[in-house]
Amino acid sequence: MNETAPASPLPSGDGPKKGSFFKRLLLFLLLALLAGGGYVAWEAMRFLETPAQPDSPQTVRIEIAPGATFDRVAWDLYKAGAVTNVSYFRLLARFQKKLGAIQAGEFEVNTGWTPEQLLTHLTSGRAILYRLSIREGLPWWDVARIVEESGFASAEEFKAVIHDPEFLRRWGIPFANAEGFLFPETYLLRKPKDPASREQAEEIANLLVGSFWKHSWPIWKEYAVRAGEAPGAAVPIEALTIRDGVPFPRKAEKPRAVAASSTPPAQADAATAPSVQAAAPGGAIDTALPPPAVLPLSQETLRRLVILSTLVEKETGVPEERARVSGVYTNRMRIGMLLQCDPTILYGLGESYKGPIRKSHLADAKNRYNTYQHPGLPPGPICSAGLAAIRAAANPEEHKFLYFVANGGDGSHSFSTNIRDHQRAVERYRAWERSNRNR
Repeated sequence: MNETAPASPLPSGDGPKKGSFFKRLLLFLLLALLAGGGYVAWEAMRFLETPAQPDSPQTVRIEIAPGATFDRVAWDLYKAGAVTNVSYFRLLARFQKKLGAIQAGEFEVNTGWTPEQLLTHLTSGRAILYRLSIREGLPWWDVARIVEESGFASAEEFKAVIHDPEFLRRWGIPFANAEGFLFPETYLLRKPKDPASREQAEEIANLLVGSFWKHSWPIWKEYAVRAGEAPGAAVPIEALTIRDGVPFPRKAEKPRAVAASSTPPAQADAATAPSVQAAAPGGAIDTALPPPAVLPLSQETLRRLVILSTLVEKETGVPEERARVSGVYTNRMRIGMLLQCDPTILYGLGESYKGPIRKSHLADAKNRYNTYQHPGLPPGPICSAGLAAIRAAANPEEHKFLYFVANGGDGSHSFSTNIRDHQRAVERYRAWERSNRNR
């Protein structure tokens, strides 16, 4: 008997419905994903192109501490109203590879800037800069006071630094303090985080002394060539190095280990000292540190010219007279005549004395800076001389004048070759003084 095999069962009526449902669900999710991605893209574009406060922009200040994370900065900007979305701002920085490029300092930002403008501003180092103005002719104690009043360092810490023998040695200063090496200029600086610290005082002192060497170095080199002087007995200035004939601050660096077969470079020329060398493992010599600068003239000549420049600075503010005044003092020293420079007496009386010079001061031999009693230059500089006075000290005018006295209110002087003419000029000045006193 032939048996017929049972037919295969038909699919359940729910099958097609379930397949359609899953297809519709998948399509919905895909559309939602596309819509969500489009919305995110639209939101990101709107974030990039829209300032935080386009209708009422205002300038706000933000302080970025050294070592602050990007997220910390972004949240500070959010709280200041400069960005509207911290996550988007972070994504922007990540996309532009600027997560680690934020600069420390105090910044002014505008809530009307776009996020990209804001990020560019914070990563370009455009922090707020404050003025530190040191004018010519100030003694170190006035410089210290200005540094403190300007908010850049403690006067006491600054005083300690510029009297520190190690600081003086590193900068090649041949005096008991840095007087004469605190270069007068207007510096634009960021406000320090801790102005009372010793480190901050060192930073400001390094800046002023480094500026002195940077500006005066060509004068010393030129003088050494003209006078036929040899470098200063190989005296290294450890805080400086020379690049292309220009002095730069030389930061201390840790020596690198080098292969034992490395060959040291050739000996530096006369403008630089031998490279600082350190023993590496295996007896190798590391020559990675930049060599310190070498004084281009003798240390004694440097002492003389720096002191003389400060006398010139204090004696005249008339540009065309500086080299002439320098020539008067040079002539006097050549014949062994007392310099009789009034500003040296005042310096020797110290920072507390504010009165006029009296006859008793002229006769006071205990004042080591009294050039009416002690021959030659005083023991040290008496102020911060500007570049023009430094140049005049190194290039005194050649003449026969031995005397000078003020003319009157214009700051100029009368110069004389003999005492008789000088006394007449003094009488003219005293007459001018009396006439102005009686007005």
